[in-house]
Amino acid sequence: MAVAVPAWAQTAKTRRHSVDWPSQAVNLIVPFPAGGSSAILAKQVALSFERTTAQSLRLQYLGGGGGVQGASFAAKAQANGQNIFIGGSHLAVARTLSVDEDFDLIEDLRPLALVALVPQVVVINPERIRVRTAMEWLADLARKPMRYRMATAGVGSSSHVSAEILRYQESLRFDFVHFRGAGPALQDLLAGSVDMMVDGLISCLPHVRSGRLKALLVTGRQRVALLPDVPCALEMGVHALDSVTWYGLFAPSQLTDAQAQAMQAVFMQMGRDATLQNNLATMGIHWGDLYGEEFAAMVRQETLQWAQRLKNIGFKQQWLKNTEES
Repeated sequence: MAVAVPAWAQTAKTRRHSVDWPSQAVNLIVPFPAGGSSAILAKQVALSFERTTAQSLRLQYLGGGGGVQGASFAAKAQANGQNIFIGGSHLAVARTLSVDEDFDLIEDLRPLALVALVPQVVVINPERIRVRTAMEWLADLARKPMRYRMATAGVGSSSHVSAEILRYQESLRFDFVHFRGAGPALQDLLAGSVDMMVDGLISCLPHVRSGRLKALLVTGRQRVALLPDVPCALEMGVHALDSVTWYGLFAPSQLTDAQAQAMQAVFMQMGRDATLQNNLATMGIHWGDLYGEEFAAMVRQETLQWAQRLKNIGFKQQWLKNTEES
């Protein structure tokens, strides 16, 4: 489907000649280990980048802190176009929770391109929890408080916050097991060391298709085409989970306008890469196709919305209390 390119984006393309980018290999900082949604998306971005520019995009994994450590590292990197970062909704949440006082999503990173909007999925190990539907699962958790263990990609990660919201809204009780990324968490879920998880569609979909995991609920306001029988949060009445996670490309905030425009022009070309589009479609997502100031406006809006969403349910205070007790 053809997408109209906004006027400012056309201007950015015409100015690309003022900056030669990329003139050499570029680093892409990934704030979670391999196996999770960020890492899987990063690999697809790297492959498309190489097809588009004939330059390599080297992946640098820096996990920890629910993705904030990698973001903080990226913000302090040289703003010369050789260092970019893939991050998402977890950074908007982290800003609300003040996870890292030395890092601020709005001030320290420059949004370049929206990569994807990705629903999250509540998945269980069917050998550990024998239920057929989300309603049966919620009823089982209510009957057996603290029996089950919920895996997360780390404290403050999107999977942790979504599970906390679900626990709060449904008055559930279960234990958390925090990992250094969705990849390690999924491996333990598959092995039966933990019982359930809220994970990105990208990383859990192959395991749902194989039957090793069972999907009970997807976040957002509509069902996912690749999981047509799985209800969405809105129809289940879990209104706090009626949004989806997003992922985008960022650079250090000191990046010049000319450099940013040159980089955005390359990302626009990547958005027209048919192989990338096909690969993403098999994961149930599409290239975000939002750049520069339009993407920056979305990040600011998402940050405000997450702050309000968490405030409405008193999440920050409860999260701080739980952190102090753990």
